[in-house]
Amino acid sequence: MKKDLIPKKKSPLGKNISHKKTGSSKTVAAVPKRSYKANRYFILSFFLFAFILYGNTIFNKYAVDDNLVTNNEVVKQGFKAIPQIFSTRYFSQQSNVGSSSSSDYRPIVKTLFAIEYQLWGEKPGRSHAVNILIYWALSVFLFFILKRLLHNYNILFPFLITLLFMAHPVHTEVVASLKNRDELLAFICGLGSLWFMLEFAEHRKVRYVLLAVLVFFIGYLSKSSILPFLFLIPLALHFFTCLPGKKIVLIFLAIFAVILIAQLGPRLFLPQLPRTNFFIENPLYFEKSLWIRLGTGFISLLFYLKMLLYPYPLLYYYGYNMIPVSNLANIWALVSLLVYAGLFVFALRKFREKHLLSFAILWYLIAIAMYSNVVFPVVGIVGERFVFNASLGFCLAVVYLLFKIFRTNPQSLTIEMDARLKILAVLLLLLIPYTVLSVSRNRDWRNLFDLYSNDIKSLNNSAKANIDYGGYLMGTVYQDPNFLSTGSANQFKYQVIVSHFRRALDVYPDNYLTTNDLGTVYLFIGKNYDSAVYFLQKAIALDPTLQPAWVNLGMAYREQKQYQKAIDCYEHILKVNPNQVKAVFALANVYNDMGEFDRAVQMNEEMMKLYPGLEMPYVNIGNYHMLRQDTVTAVAYWEKAASINPSFELCIQLNTLYLMKGDNDRAAYYYRLGEEIAKQSRR
Repeated sequence: MKKDLIPKKKSPLGKNISHKKTGSSKTVAAVPKRSYKANRYFILSFFLFAFILYGNTIFNKYAVDDNLVTNNEVVKQGFKAIPQIFSTRYFSQQSNVGSSSSSDYRPIVKTLFAIEYQLWGEKPGRSHAVNILIYWALSVFLFFILKRLLHNYNILFPFLITLLFMAHPVHTEVVASLKNRDELLAFICGLGSLWFMLEFAEHRKVRYVLLAVLVFFIGYLSKSSILPFLFLIPLALHFFTCLPGKKIVLIFLAIFAVILIAQLGPRLFLPQLPRTNFFIENPLYFEKSLWIRLGTGFISLLFYLKMLLYPYPLLYYYGYNMIPVSNLANIWALVSLLVYAGLFVFALRKFREKHLLSFAILWYLIAIAMYSNVVFPVVGIVGERFVFNASLGFCLAVVYLLFKIFRTNPQSLTIEMDARLKILAVLLLLLIPYTVLSVSRNRDWRNLFDLYSNDIKSLNNSAKANIDYGGYLMGTVYQDPNFLSTGSANQFKYQVIVSHFRRALDVYPDNYLTTNDLGTVYLFIGKNYDSAVYFLQKAIALDPTLQPAWVNLGMAYREQKQYQKAIDCYEHILKVNPNQVKAVFALANVYNDMGEFDRAVQMNEEMMKLYPGLEMPYVNIGNYHMLRQDTVTAVAYWEKAASINPSFELCIQLNTLYLMKGDNDRAAYYYRLGEEIAKQSRR
């Protein structure tokens, strides 16, 4: 058919538009008279599907990084925390080796969690239910935007795109993780901003632009992952509206101005605390070669395509060395370059036609570009949450190709039953396994232990994942009141901890923190003092300026009764930092072991004067007297320590001693106090 014979339809903006079989409509149509009953069915179906996919997350607890936004002391203040949330960064913390870490300004998501805590307290199941509702609302919003953009298409087309998007297992990290609610909020605000820009394109009223930039601003305060919408909104306006190019450019500039305000504004009242970057998170932080950045970047991009096509296994973290750092000569980097170049060339060739596949590809490329590692390295090198936005372009392209495979025009108002059944049958072959995989994956997010223990099977080459799992188990052992016992459970954990820390060092040998941690595991849990000394000396060799390894090495020498070497360690620390209280206490303990009781007591008494609110001097002196079999004096000092800051171990010691003396009332008091402390530590 000749082009001038293609039937034309009048747009709401008064311009004639043509429809091609391979193209999209040229404008956003005025909202037709809807079948509200049909819309209710669509909304209900999305609600049911969202809960089929993610309903089992309601039984989950907290997982990776949830303490940053949910289970922390700031959020637990409820409404009172909101001013503090808006005047501080997303998180800021100091490590035990002197490095600081600070993150973006994301007050919206923390405010929502503070409101939830005010309403119902610490109930992670309800917070997971809120995540599901947000995902449902996002899906409904997405469907109506697609329906509006594709108003000349059969309603089955946007409906199937939305279902495929909802079901894709790569979204499980975003929905099942409370911390990643920021991704949901950023995406839904990006869609909201697009909706109001479409309203502006239809009605040409400035208030819609103002509403769009306001919603975009809120989205940016949720997370900067909304940034691709700076380009995606103009892309959609170009493909689906009659807005002239100059107006689209002005809209781009308006959104860009909002980004500058949202990015630079908080710097006026927030301290500058740069985020500390670690090699195990992404080696490209320290790589200047563009050749290597490009190679690793294209391998990362190939990973995203693989996860969209075959989303298994799903893992909570990647990092070094799961994605190889390679130059552009790597075979997989070249394959990725060819694939992406082909997609880009096809999209450009079909751009002037405003072909729907061109739009889908460009949406995908724009959304994934900021996570490619080429310009800016990203934490973890790759991540499943990074493909959340880009997956929409993938789903759109899959459904479009599915229609074409069965020679069905998605713009047909009626689709023959035979073609409809074939399309639905093939799509079900995707939706059913996607749904099963999503539901199954949600169970892995029940808590940290389930997540770490499941994912580590596929993360042997991830230094950080091995550190995470080993560190988590180490924490559970230290929190066990009986961790010093030789029970089979702790001994099994000890072996697992050592194996994962050693694997992490195999992957990345120059990690001070892991080397020091492994030394402490050998020291405190394994009682393997020779191995402890070996790894602690290695940690000091990696960075002799950091104090933790010196402290631990002194303890190891003390256990070996090499007292002079222990004294040398602690005196080295005090020479660098005379106010290092732990070193003073450790040095006093060494002197007591050497029989210099008076000197040890004197050192602790000096600390009492300097730090009257510190319980450790009283604990130490009590220990010294107990070793001299002076129980009465020991108990007096321990009770003073317990009055300042009681610990479980101290309470159990006092409970035992009072039981031996026959003072059941005092014994019961310290038993109850110890139990309360143990309960708090388990929360």
